[in-house]
Amino acid sequence: MRHKPSFQVMAQKLITGSEKKKYDPFNRVDYQETLNSDRWQFPEELLSLYNSPVYEELSDEQRWRLSLLEAINFFSVNIHGEQALVSAMEPRLYRDKRVGEDPVSSQYMQHFIHEENSHTYMLAEYCLRYHGSVFPDRSFAVAQPKFSPEVDDLLYYGRIYILESYLGFINQKAIKDPDLDTTAHQVHEHHFMDEVRHKAWDKAMIEENLRRAKDMNLSSELQAVRELLATYQEYIYQSSCNPAVYRTLGLENGMELRSEVIDCRKRKEVLRPWSEGLANYYAEIGI
Repeated sequence: MRHKPSFQVMAQKLITGSEKKKYDPFNRVDYQETLNSDRWQFPEELLSLYNSPVYEELSDEQRWRLSLLEAINFFSVNIHGEQALVSAMEPRLYRDKRVGEDPVSSQYMQHFIHEENSHTYMLAEYCLRYHGSVFPDRSFAVAQPKFSPEVDDLLYYGRIYILESYLGFINQKAIKDPDLDTTAHQVHEHHFMDEVRHKAWDKAMIEENLRRAKDMNLSSELQAVRELLATYQEYIYQSSCNPAVYRTLGLENGMELRSEVIDCRKRKEVLRPWSEGLANYYAEIGI
């Protein structure tokens, strides 16, 4: 009897996991009528200005407002990132031309897409209820050179993994924060539960495509992918510093403040476990 490839075995396990965790995406979160003014909406340690001299000058009310705006920015980055992910994943369903496009893998990707769509609803609902809008998409047009199919998919899933590992890192910090408000805590918790499965699929696709690319001796393409992934990781880091947050808070020189925050050594230390986790994983598999 022919054995299934490891990524198909993973897809079947993830299908089972998703089906066990079925939920109504429109009633998953109990949204508060009014947010608690004495509870953070985003972990204080993760506020982009937390280690800036500007933070010391803010009133308690401004700091709470900053936590709300940082939550809106984080959820907005999440929404735009997942919309781009879904739009690129849908054409892969049942195409059966590349790794992970077979019927079993496609069935799991349908769960994946459904869960990402439900995240968008959940995150947007928080933004609309408590801020009135989602922040505009500030992402740049990512470079998409012409690669072999294996390396093209390696880059695609590699970027997804960077995004989702960042989101998961923030989710975990928020879930463990005893001072976080009720609705914000629920949103982070529900998002994290699904992302664990999504990251497992990302890794299965990364490792299978990398194995094939190495067998095909596509070393020059792999070097280009390393550089593109590093660029994307830096973009994700910088996305947490949005000048619109500072302007809305009434602070001047938003772009200058953003540059200072991006270069802040203490802020990089806070996010170091995320960046080191990525570096260790990619080094382990040989990227």
